[in-house]
Amino acid sequence: MEAVLAHHDMVLSDLVKVTTFLSDRAYRAENSAVRREILGDHAPALTVIITGIYDEAWLLEIEAIAARVGTGT
Repeated sequence: MEAVLAHHDMVLSDLVKVTTFLSDRAYRAENSAVRREILGDHAPALTVIITGIYDEAWLLEIEAIAARVGTGT
């Protein structure tokens, strides 16, 4: 996600909404800890959905929306 943001001259603090699809509720605490580690005090709107995922090898999928707030772009 950081690489995609960087490609568009954006950073993690430009995230305004993150949706995480977890393959199993058992991963919720670890997912939360990693999200806090990566995002720190930045708290975009968040949705976590426990669901079946397209590829059984994946533990999660992440969908994110980023915007440059207040810059006019």
